[in-house]
Amino acid sequence: MKNITSTLFLLLFTLSTFGIVYYGLAERKIDSNYSLKFSTRSTDGTFSGLSGTVVFSPEQLEGSVIDVSVEARTIVTGNSKKDEHAKSSDWLDVTKYPNIKFKSDSFSKEGESYLVKGTMSLHGVSKEVTIPFSYSKKGDFTGTFAINRSDFGVTGVGMKAKFIGEEIEITYNIPTSLKEE
Repeated sequence: MKNITSTLFLLLFTLSTFGIVYYGLAERKIDSNYSLKFSTRSTDGTFSGLSGTVVFSPEQLEGSVIDVSVEARTIVTGNSKKDEHAKSSDWLDVTKYPNIKFKSDSFSKEGESYLVKGTMSLHGVSKEVTIPFSYSKKGDFTGTFAINRSDFGVTGVGMKAKFIGEEIEITYNIPTSLKEE
C-alpha cells in the first residue's frame, strides 16, 4: 500500500508540475514553420524574418507579453518587380524602416479566442491595434486582422496606389514551443 501511495503521489506531483509549466508564464520560441501572409485588393504575399519574445499563458493573461519584429525586406509577392517596388521608398522604404514591430500592452479573452492590444510600428508610425487570435494547447497562435496602410504612412505613389486598396489583411499561423533554458 505504501508503494501505491508513493507512486500516486509522484504521479500527481509530476502532473501538477507539468500544469505549472504548461499554464504558467514561460517564454516560448517561435518555430520556423510559421506563416505570415498579407492580402490587399490586388496583391498577396508573405513576410519572413519573424523574431522576438513571446511569453503567454491562457491562465495568466496579465503577465503575458508579445514583443515581435518582422524584417520588412523579406516581403515576397511572387513577382520580383513588385517585391522591389514594395521595398522602395514609394511603399515600405525598407532601408529607412527595416522592421515592422508589435509590442503588446494587454490581453483579454473573448469566448474561446483572445485579443491582444498593443502598439504596431510600421514605416516610422506607431499606432495602437487590437489583434484577435486563437491559441491551441500545442502553442499555436492563429488569426486574421486588418490595418489601413495610410494610417501608417504607407501611401504609395501614382495610380498603382489606388489599385492596391487601403486595407491590408494579415493572416498568421505562428507555432511556438517552450523555450529551453
